[in-house]
Amino acid sequence: MDYAWLLFLFSCTLIDMQKISALFVTDISVPEIVDFRDNVTLSCSYDMSGHTLNSVKWYKDRLEFFRYTPLMRPVYLTFPVAGIQVLDGKYFCNESTCRVDLSLLGAKSTGSFKCEVSGDAPHFKLAAKEDNMTVAALPQSDPLIEGFNSMYRMEEFLSATCSSDYSSVPTKLTWYINGEQPMLGELQPSIDTSIPAHDYILRRQRLQVHFYLQGHRFYLVSKILELKCVAEIENYPELRRETTLSASVTEFDNLNNQMLRHAITNSSAADTRSCLWQRTFLVSSLCALILATKYSQRDS
Repeated sequence: MDYAWLLFLFSCTLIDMQKISALFVTDISVPEIVDFRDNVTLSCSYDMSGHTLNSVKWYKDRLEFFRYTPLMRPVYLTFPVAGIQVLDGKYFCNESTCRVDLSLLGAKSTGSFKCEVSGDAPHFKLAAKEDNMTVAALPQSDPLIEGFNSMYRMEEFLSATCSSDYSSVPTKLTWYINGEQPMLGELQPSIDTSIPAHDYILRRQRLQVHFYLQGHRFYLVSKILELKCVAEIENYPELRRETTLSASVTEFDNLNNQMLRHAITNSSAADTRSCLWQRTFLVSSLCALILATKYSQRDS
């Protein structure tokens, strides 16, 4: 009987310990990569499971920059930490979640961010989660295509260049010709240009494609040429950018006929102008002859 009672007490103790240890952070939201010109929002959610919330603290690289203490005054405290700045009044915390808005200060804003939650007496339990954030100079515009016209003819040679926007993270450019990637011989080696700016080394990629408008890529697409350039950053599909341009592709004979009609039209216009000039010259000459005859008769 004594053993049964001890087993019952031990079971109750285990249940109580499980309840006591139930405080934990359920989720943390830290952007994986952001542009240094943006503001960011950090947030975490937690389950107190009966504990009284004592504090929520945010850290960057183990240095505390924000604290929420609902049982004390002031409720909110901020602390200076290199690389970040808590925006005035841009924070909100309660018994289940805590959100903080930050402005960034360039490359030194990159780091590990941790949310730590603590319960009040008598147990003072702690729970925490952390995640990394990379602050970079990200592309701000879509890739630029140069050297592309609105009309081509079959068998014509095309050469176009795609340039990515400047970025501190490597950018990969890919061409698509009517939905298909070019053959190896249709691409020139990429050119990498770099400049220092905003405490970063910013790089721009340029990739040239050149090919003849011939083959199945054009005969099966109703005489439409679609040229697309895609700029991608490895491991970050959400940062993909692209530009697409279209042109009409005309058969050689049709284009010649258009050029011939254009030449005939221009020739007819030129003939009309010549005829008008001749008429004007003839009238002027007749007037001059009449005046000369009149003055000659007067003198005689």
